[in-house]
Amino acid sequence: MSDIILEVNNLHKSFTIGDGQVEVLKGINVKIKQAEFVIIFGPSGCGKSTLLHCLLGLEEPTTGKILMDGKDYYSMTEDERALYRRHKVGMIYQQPLWVGALSVIENVCFPLHLLNIPDDEMLKTAENCLNTVGMIKWANYKPTELSSGQQQKISLARSLTTDPILIVADEPTGNLDTVSGRELLDTFMKLVEKGKTIIMVTHDLEYLRYATNIFHMVDGAVVEEVKPKKKFNVIGKKDGEGGFSTNVRDPELLKKLNL
Repeated sequence: MSDIILEVNNLHKSFTIGDGQVEVLKGINVKIKQAEFVIIFGPSGCGKSTLLHCLLGLEEPTTGKILMDGKDYYSMTEDERALYRRHKVGMIYQQPLWVGALSVIENVCFPLHLLNIPDDEMLKTAENCLNTVGMIKWANYKPTELSSGQQQKISLARSLTTDPILIVADEPTGNLDTVSGRELLDTFMKLVEKGKTIIMVTHDLEYLRYATNIFHMVDGAVVEEVKPKKKFNVIGKKDGEGGFSTNVRDPELLKKLNL
């Protein structure tokens, strides 16, 4: 059985603007294996969000194929994709979404409610997921009573409840301070070590150090794919004043970082 979780073949996506077509994705080819922590990295406007929406089954490609666990994602109907995503894909957003009247553990249980899981099994699963991310002590709080970093860990716990084959995190550190961001990434890595597959979208160089595989996007294309051979503490090259500077639009940026 193949260990490839996700395969993208020659993906193009164009949008109609007025009387013309604007090509946003330009022949993307990506393979992601089980137990990889993949970072899709690039500047704002490079097509990361559009690619993410295609991977999630929310935006149909103009041409090309997306295979999820060997299945042609867009040969399914929209309802079939939604059902598949509900069972197989966990999602973490930059801004967590909560049912305000519910406690932490009730929010974590929510995806299982949608799958008609019995109450006792649902509660046990939610407790296990909160334990996994170190947040069981806050089970009876309201999510909005907690810090942004804690809320993202709870969001991660919620994404784990259906035991997905893939977790997708869209700029999950965007609202976090440095310490909280690193704690979240450390939690991601522990899950990867246990066999989970995670895709994270970011424009922040700080987090490249955690990846097992990096896809660098510029202007709608993947310009570099790098599997880092080492962890690194300092990112960038010294400028004339002794600081550090990078050009995220440089198509050889990752090569120059000597990953």
